[in-house]
Amino acid sequence: DGSKMGNSSAPGFVLRDWTGKFIKAGAYNLGNTSILIAEAMGLRRDIREALKLGICNIQVEGDSNIIIQALNDKSGTPWQIEFVI
Repeated sequence: DGSKMGNSSAPGFVLRDWTGKFIKAGAYNLGNTSILIAEAMGLRRDIREALKLGICNIQVEGDSNIIIQALNDKSGTPWQIEFVI
């Protein structure tokens, strides 16, 4: 997930196992960027963290329809997040 307040945006992530049990969470400040970039960066960090832990069967949930559609190749990826996706 991503959020923005004033000139600061931050992505965050939560990793859970198949039963919903908490594994890991994190958030960090990106500075002044768009909510779309924050959402995409949060997803990328989440996937990277899962891979570091040896998790390779990954199901993604998110509240950004733009990000989810870009991942599923349903619509073109917006140019602002091509470098992330």
